[in-house]
Amino acid sequence: MRGLSRLSHAGAVSSLTAALALAACGGGGSGTEPAPADNAALTTQPGTSTSAPAMDKAVAAAKQAAATDPLCATSALGDFYWEIGDATSATPLVSHSEGGGSVTATSHFGIASASKWVFGAYVLQKKGIDQVRADPTLRDGLRFLSGYTGFNDDACIGKTTVGACNAAGNISAPDPNTVGRFDYDGGHDQKLATVDLGMANFTSKQLDQEYQATLGLGRGFNMAPLDPLIAGGLQASAADYAQFLRKLMNLQLVIGAHLGEDAVCADPLTCASQVAYSPIQALGEPWSYAYNYWVESEHGNGSVDAYSSPGKFGFYPWITPDRKYYGILSRHDTQPVAYGVSVKCGRQIRKAFLAALAGGA
Repeated sequence: MRGLSRLSHAGAVSSLTAALALAACGGGGSGTEPAPADNAALTTQPGTSTSAPAMDKAVAAAKQAAATDPLCATSALGDFYWEIGDATSATPLVSHSEGGGSVTATSHFGIASASKWVFGAYVLQKKGIDQVRADPTLRDGLRFLSGYTGFNDDACIGKTTVGACNAAGNISAPDPNTVGRFDYDGGHDQKLATVDLGMANFTSKQLDQEYQATLGLGRGFNMAPLDPLIAGGLQASAADYAQFLRKLMNLQLVIGAHLGEDAVCADPLTCASQVAYSPIQALGEPWSYAYNYWVESEHGNGSVDAYSSPGKFGFYPWITPDRKYYGILSRHDTQPVAYGVSVKCGRQIRKAFLAALAGGA
């Protein structure tokens, strides 16, 4: 799958544990996790100024975390690029290429499941939030409750249209065992695009043009030419994706005003009867899922740490709950649970940045 891996729970946890253990062995630093930032203290809205000394401290803290935190060790992640920016600046507040410097802001990768957030934004832009909420097909499809599961993503390779990809995935009807239950599967999006949005005859190039026209995406975004997989086929760079995130934060796209709304439980440890399959079970955290993106919560109890859309190969974009800051960790790794390793590192960088910013000067 070009989304997050459909691994067994035991296998996923084992792989993630091993990857994180490698990071811990290869890092420099004390290994002390920065104190979680208090979301309640970070309610500044986009456009609010931050003092230069406080920002300088935040930038330094983020750089230190990326360079020295064991969870960011390049022995486990390989070379990677990361950045943190805000809603108003056209360039990042802080960024760096770790390791040998082979990955930069413009490195162009298959971003796998980071494609899902883009499609969610597209549907809300085309249909509007009221219509999405009123139409069970759209509402449940985007929250992965539609039952169109068991989709064979790899069967899309070599296909020229969205509809051909859908047919190759071999899902002709919803599975009664997964209808109404969260199941992280590319079939939901492919069926929506093919049947409900009338995109069956769209080629990858036409999809690119449609995304550009509707969302204002840069030309750096492109669907793999012979793999029009809606939920995982996009290619982009960190610079491309940052532009998309800033549009969400600045409410230039409909989805930006509704981040976190209508989310469903996606953690089988929290709501076993409501979840058929969730890759986040490997992290052991109570995340939920909204309109084609994750609502992260490390500790639950109603807390939200970020909105995000990590991809199978380790590309990890996020936005803070107040929509003031975004971050991206960019890399391409085919090892199992690469997304979890990126989430763990990206979170440490985010925590360090926000904690230092909250401390002020």
